[in-house]
Amino acid sequence: MKRMSERATVRQQTHDLLDSLGGTPAEVAGSLVNLGVRGVPASSRECAIAAYLDAVVSADARIQGVKVCKNEVLVERVGWWRRSVVVTLPAAVRQFVVAFDARQYPGLLRPAAPSTRAPGGSVPPVPHPST
Repeated sequence: MKRMSERATVRQQTHDLLDSLGGTPAEVAGSLVNLGVRGVPASSRECAIAAYLDAVVSADARIQGVKVCKNEVLVERVGWWRRSVVVTLPAAVRQFVVAFDARQYPGLLRPAAPSTRAPGGSVPPVPHPST
């Protein structure tokens, strides 16, 4: 029996994860909502798909991170000498990414971080501790 290479294994496992989200963009969105995933539109490292994959694969010691592009995801492996594994996005996930970037799934948007700027755009002074 032929053993799969590490790259082939990572590629297949990532493809299976993406494929399991659903066969339509709406099913993909529903799966992500059910999993409690939130993301940032137009962010290759923080979109909803990247957040999902990062949460699932972060326990794998072989994986350093993920980057979601228009048609594919790059699974970055640990070690500067190891090339990223390129996984083509299934059609439903690809269509979801386009719709998510267009903010068509507001329930999946990560809330904005509170602003640290004072009214008028200036940065508030940092209080000094009393001595």
